[in-house]
Amino acid sequence: MFYPEKRDGYSRLGKIKADGFVLNTPALLEFDGKPEISVDFGKVPYALKFISETLYERLKPSETEFNVLAGLNVLSPRQILQAFEDKRSLKALYVVAAAIPSNVALLIYLGADLVDNILAIAKAYNGVYFLGDLEVDIFRLKKFPCGCQYCRNQKLDGLSREEIFEIVSGHNTEMLKLEVEKCRYLIEREELRNYVEAKVKLHPEMTAVLRIADSYGDKKYFSRFKKSRCHFSAMESVNRFEVSYFLNRALECYKPVTDTVLLLPCTARKPYLTSRTHRYIRSRVKINVSEIIISSPLVVPREFELTYPAVNYDTPVTGHWSEEEIAFVASWLRRFIEKGGFGKVVAHVEGGYRRVVEKALEDSQAEIVYTAEDGVLGDRSIERLKEEIAGFKKMDLYSQIFDHMLRYQFGIEYGDCRYSGRYPEIEMLEGRERVARVDVRYGMLDIYEKIARILLDKGIYTVKIADFDFTNTIFAAGVLEADENIRPNDVVAFSSSSVFGVGIALMHGKEMEKGERGVAMKVRRKFNL
Repeated sequence: MFYPEKRDGYSRLGKIKADGFVLNTPALLEFDGKPEISVDFGKVPYALKFISETLYERLKPSETEFNVLAGLNVLSPRQILQAFEDKRSLKALYVVAAAIPSNVALLIYLGADLVDNILAIAKAYNGVYFLGDLEVDIFRLKKFPCGCQYCRNQKLDGLSREEIFEIVSGHNTEMLKLEVEKCRYLIEREELRNYVEAKVKLHPEMTAVLRIADSYGDKKYFSRFKKSRCHFSAMESVNRFEVSYFLNRALECYKPVTDTVLLLPCTARKPYLTSRTHRYIRSRVKINVSEIIISSPLVVPREFELTYPAVNYDTPVTGHWSEEEIAFVASWLRRFIEKGGFGKVVAHVEGGYRRVVEKALEDSQAEIVYTAEDGVLGDRSIERLKEEIAGFKKMDLYSQIFDHMLRYQFGIEYGDCRYSGRYPEIEMLEGRERVARVDVRYGMLDIYEKIARILLDKGIYTVKIADFDFTNTIFAAGVLEADENIRPNDVVAFSSSSVFGVGIALMHGKEMEKGERGVAMKVRRKFNL
């Protein structure tokens, strides 16, 4: 039986309990003797489905315990993705005879829970030695370069071909096992996508699979909020779920309160308001207008800078902007400015940032003023900026941040409150009672009793559970109903007939409702009805 424990997109951590042993997934099945588990491989690979679906249905594996996916190596990128989408379920997915060190991270990212060393062994007996991600001809080497238990840096001289193949087989398995261990570690840290973007560059076919995957299939398993750092280092980064969801959702929820907007460059330190650059500008200039920070690939209104992924990402800073970057960022900047209905745009930017603004506003009817005359921190620039945004009444930034984050996360409004705390660790209070606080780790709001009641009344981001005793964990077996809009890491309100509370989801809503095993959510706090 498979017990899911944690998701990171399609990839997940879990446990397989069968025949008296426990296997932590993702896992590598080693076929150097008797395999650890018994699997029905069926009589045909999945690839037959693209030739004769009827014949495949007659001859496919029984899949009582696991979903089995064989024959990936003969499929096109789109067919590979269709295969994963077809096989994705509450069961563990076993991808047969497809894994090598360079591609196993991508397979696990797409949803493989189990892989094997069959292809690694087959390559070994064809003289292929895994040197990390590289595949080299073992007979072009004078000694085994690895220090693993099989190689131990010994020379090839004096070994028979059979002995060499046996050593390479063990070594290749070790290299593959190491990659699977890396993936398990990265899923726990919610950083697998960063690693996959780097790995797919080794093969054009893998790059094609990832690019198509970003626009293919159901993204309900992907988290809106994560405690990991996003690395936007490749062309594929602009198509990540985190980027597309943030830009679209932030635009939908954006409601600025002034008719003038200040455009600023991003900073290496996040959130931006803690950076030396933005703190220095605010120490010299009273800013009481709406602000938008320009980055790549993000465009971030100040109201959303504590929201994931804006709160926690890295992007290469070279001073050079490609035409593709400029076009992408400018298109989103234009949309935010149009949504804000700004009559005046004050652009305190230079270099590539200015090129982005110029492209975004090339046909705009708004008044556009550029103030960075001697760099964004130069005295003349600061004085010019003061002149252009002077005279506005004081704006409560914390109020705007909470208003926007509540809309972004839950789609709700809340009445007047007071705000306290040292940025970015700020909270929302009604009298002395805490209503919500910014959880900087995840880039989202943590909520308390009053907002939990609102969610329950509206029936949004809610989970109905059976009456049972629980402490810090609620399992899927105890879930009766769950909002299908819930994603992993979402803050949710749960209730039974006697208690209600706040938790953080570890599953998609439908997985909670339909699943019979695995952890559905972690409990943060509970209250009596």
